[in-house]
Amino acid sequence: MRKSKLSGILAFKSIFFRKIKIFLQEYSLQIVLLKHSKIFSTLVSFSFKQWSLIVFMILLFSSCSTKKNTFTRRAYHNLTSHYNGWWNGNESLKDGLLKLDDIVVDDYSKNLLVFNYGDKAQMSALFSDMDRAIEKGSVTALRHSMWFKNREHCNWIDDSYMLIGKANFYKQEYTSARQSFNFVISRYYYNTIKSEAQLWLAKTFIESGSFQKAETLLDEISLLFEDEQTSYVRNNLDLVYADLFLKSNQNKKAVPYLESALELPIKRKMLARISYILAQLYQEDEQFGIASEYYQKVIKLNTDYQMAFNAKINLAFLYTQNSKDGDALRKSLSKMLKDSKNKNYLDQIYFALAEIDLKDTDTLPAISNLRKAVKYSTQNKTQKAIASLKAADLLFKNKRFSLSNLYYDTALQVLPSKYENYNRITKEASIFENLSQQLSLVQEQDSLLALGRLSNTHLYVLVDSLIQVFIASEERQRDQEFAKQQSIAMGTQSSNIAETNPMESGKWYFYNAQARSMGYTAFIAKWGNRKLADNWRLSNKEAQNTSDLGITDEVEESEKMDENLAEEGSATNPKSRNYYLKDIPRNAEQIKNAEYKIANALYQAAFIYKEDLKDAKKALVVFEEFARRIEEHPYQLQVYFQLYQMYDEQTQAEEKNKYKNLIIAKFPDTDYAMLVQNPDYAVEIEKKQNYFNDQYKRSYQAFEKGQYLLAQHYANQALEKKEDHALKANFMFIKALSLAQTSVLDSLYTNLEKLVKSYPDAEITPQAKNILAQRGKVLDTFTGSAKETESTPNALLNEALSMYQAKPNSKHFMLIIIDTEKINSKAIQVRINDYNKKQAPNLKLESLNLDDQKQIIRIGEFDNQAKAMQYYRSFIADNYVFPDLLKNESKTFVISADNYPLFFNDKDIEKYELFFNKKFIN
Repeated sequence: MRKSKLSGILAFKSIFFRKIKIFLQEYSLQIVLLKHSKIFSTLVSFSFKQWSLIVFMILLFSSCSTKKNTFTRRAYHNLTSHYNGWWNGNESLKDGLLKLDDIVVDDYSKNLLVFNYGDKAQMSALFSDMDRAIEKGSVTALRHSMWFKNREHCNWIDDSYMLIGKANFYKQEYTSARQSFNFVISRYYYNTIKSEAQLWLAKTFIESGSFQKAETLLDEISLLFEDEQTSYVRNNLDLVYADLFLKSNQNKKAVPYLESALELPIKRKMLARISYILAQLYQEDEQFGIASEYYQKVIKLNTDYQMAFNAKINLAFLYTQNSKDGDALRKSLSKMLKDSKNKNYLDQIYFALAEIDLKDTDTLPAISNLRKAVKYSTQNKTQKAIASLKAADLLFKNKRFSLSNLYYDTALQVLPSKYENYNRITKEASIFENLSQQLSLVQEQDSLLALGRLSNTHLYVLVDSLIQVFIASEERQRDQEFAKQQSIAMGTQSSNIAETNPMESGKWYFYNAQARSMGYTAFIAKWGNRKLADNWRLSNKEAQNTSDLGITDEVEESEKMDENLAEEGSATNPKSRNYYLKDIPRNAEQIKNAEYKIANALYQAAFIYKEDLKDAKKALVVFEEFARRIEEHPYQLQVYFQLYQMYDEQTQAEEKNKYKNLIIAKFPDTDYAMLVQNPDYAVEIEKKQNYFNDQYKRSYQAFEKGQYLLAQHYANQALEKKEDHALKANFMFIKALSLAQTSVLDSLYTNLEKLVKSYPDAEITPQAKNILAQRGKVLDTFTGSAKETESTPNALLNEALSMYQAKPNSKHFMLIIIDTEKINSKAIQVRINDYNKKQAPNLKLESLNLDDQKQIIRIGEFDNQAKAMQYYRSFIADNYVFPDLLKNESKTFVISADNYPLFFNDKDIEKYELFFNKKFIN
C-alpha cells in the first residue's frame, strides 16, 4: 500500500515536472540546472508540502500574464483589478464627492439645479482625490485588460475607464471626460455599461452647453429596453433629462421628468431637492396651490436646514392679498426671527415680511422691513442687493429721495457681478441713483429756503429743539452704555458675592458691603464727588429759587446751560446753533445760490427722465417746474426749447406756442429762435456747418502741402461769407501763415492782430498772441497743424515740455479728471465698465482722488501710445460712455506710465493738457 502510494507521488512529480519544463519553454527561459541529473534528483526528493508551495508560486506568477485566456489568469486579474485598482480609485472618487457636498452652496435666490457641480475654482479642492482615481483607473486598465476575440474578459476594465471619465467630469475637464465615455461606448458596445457611458456623455454635453447633442443622446438611451440599461441609468435618466431642460432654460419641459423622478428609488436628500425645484417652477407658473404643497413636503422631509428655511420663506411669497393666511404667516415669520439658529438669515425673514406687506399694500411697514433686511444682511450679498433695490424703489416712489439714493448706492456696491442681468440692473440703478441725487438736492434746497423765510425767533426755537433732541439722544446712549457696563460688572461680581458670603445673598442690597461699594464706584464714575444735598444733580445752585412760578431750579439751570452752549458753539458742534444755521440761506446772494442749485438739479433730472428713462411725461413735468420757478439761468433757453419740442402741435398747441413766443421774445438772436420760426433752419445750419468744415479741410491740406496761395484762396472764400462761424478765426490764422510764406512778415503780423481783435476768445487766439510776442525775432518755417506753429511756445507749454517726455513705445493710460461735485463718479465708472466689456475687456479701471474736489478715473494699461490713442478716439466718440456732461465738465487725455507720477505730483491739469495737445493730438 505504502509502495503504491509512493509510486503515485513519484508519478505526479514526474508529470508535474514535465509541465514545468513545458511552461518554462513557453516563456523562452533557459534553465541550465534542469540538464543536470543531480539537481533533478534533488527536486524529485522534495516533500509534498514543498511541492505544494512551488505549485502555488508557479500558478501565481503564471497568472500575472494577460497573454492567454485561462481560468486562473481571469480569476487573478478580476480579483486584483477589483479590490486593488478599481476599488481604491472609486473610494477616492467618493471622498471627492463628499468634499463637493461641503464646498458647493446653493443660491436660493434662483431656481435650484438638479445637479450642482460648483465652479472651476471650487473644484480645485477635489483635484487630489480625482487625480488619484484617474491614476488607479489607468493602472488597472493598463495591467489587467484581457482582450480576446473582441471581448473583454476582465470584468473591471470598463468600470475603470468609466472611473477615469467620471473623475475628469468632476474636475470639469470635459474634453478628457468625453474621450473616456466615447471609448467605453465604442469598445464595450456589447455590454450594458454602454448605456451608462452614454448617460455620462450626455451629462458632459449639458455641462459644456451642447444641449442639442445631449437631448439626442438621452432620446437614444430612452429607446433602449430595460435589460439593456444599468440600474444607474434607470434611476437617473429622468433626473438628467430634467437637468438638461433646467440648464437650457426650458423649465416647463423639466416638470414631468421631475415628477416622474419622485417615484424612483432615490435618496431622501435628492427627493427634497426635486420637491423644492418643483415648488419653484410651479411658483413661477403662478400655480401657487401646487407650489405650496411641494414646499410643505420639503419642510416635512427636513433633510437640509437651509432648504427647509427657504421653503418657509417662499411660502410667504405665495401669500395672496388680504387672505386669511396673512396673520399666521406673520406669526410664523416673527417666531423665526427669535430663533437663534436664524441669526444669519434675518435679512430673508424681514424681506419675506416686506413681501406680505406689499401684497397687503402696506407700503410704510414694507419699507421698514426692507431696511431691516438690508441692515441685518451679513452673508448673502445678492439678498442685500435685491432688498436695497426694492427699498430704494419704494422710497423713490414716496419721494424720499435722499434715502433712496443711499439704498441705490448700496445695491450698486454689493450686487455680485455674476448675478443675472447684472449690467442692466446696475445701469438702471445708476440712473435712478443719479436721479435721486438731483431730486434730493431740490428737496434739500427747498427745505433750506423755507427755513430761511422764518423769523429769527421761530428759527431759533426750531434749532434749539433739534439741539435738545441731540443732547437727549447723547444722554440716552451714554446711559445705555453705562447700564451695559454695569450689568457686565454685576454679572461677574454677583457670583463672587454669593460664593464669598452666601449668608448675605438673601438680604437687602444695601446690607451687602461689596454690592454697596460697587454701586458707589459707579456713581462716582458718572456724577463725580458731590455733596449729599437737595437737587444734587445741579452743579451750580446759586440761581436756585424754588418759588419761581413753579419752575424748578433744575429746569432753569438746564435751560441756561443749553442756551449758552448753543450760542457759544461753533459750526462743527452739533450742540451749537451755528451748526444748523450755517447752510440756511438768509441773504440775497445765498438765496440766489440755492435757487441756482435747484435749477441745475431740475435740468439734470428732466434730462434723465427724457434720455435715460424715456419717460417723456415726467420729463415734461420737471421741465415745467424749471420754467415756472426759474426766471434767469443759462439753461433757460434750452428748457424752453425742450418744452416747445415736447408739446404736441395738434393737442397742445397753446402750450407749444407759449414757449415759442418766450424763445422769440427773450432770445431773438439765437439759432433756437430761428428754428422755432423756420422748421427748415436746422437743415440750412447743417449745410453751412458742412461748408465751413469742408472748406477748412481743403485750406488746411493745401497749407500742409506747401500750396500757400491755394490755402490763402480757400481761406478768403470762407472769410467772405456773411455767416458767423467758429472756424473763421482758424481761416484767418491759415491766411496769416500763408502770407508769411508768400509775402513780407508785416502781412503776418497785420492779419494776426486783426484775428486777436475780431476773435479774442477763439481757441486759436493764444497762439496768434504768442507769435505776435515774438515780433522782430527770426521765425522758423511754419509746418504742421494750422492751429499751432513751431514758434517759441508760451511759458506754461515750455514748462510742460521740459517736465514731460513723449515715449510712444512705453506703457500708457487714459485719464479722465472729473469734478465730483458736478459728476457722479460711480455712474461714469459703470458706463465705462459696460463699454470696456464690449470693446476692451482686459483693461482695468481704477479711481483715486487728485485733490479734495477732483477725482482721476484711470483706464489701462495700453502697450503703446498708438493703442492708447486708438481707444481714446473711439471712447470720446461714443455718446453713451462719453455724454455731453462728461465732455463739458471733465478733462480726458492719454499719458505715459513714466509721465503719470510726474503729473500726479504736479497736479497742474492745464499744463499737461498743453503737452498732450502738442505731442498727441497734433
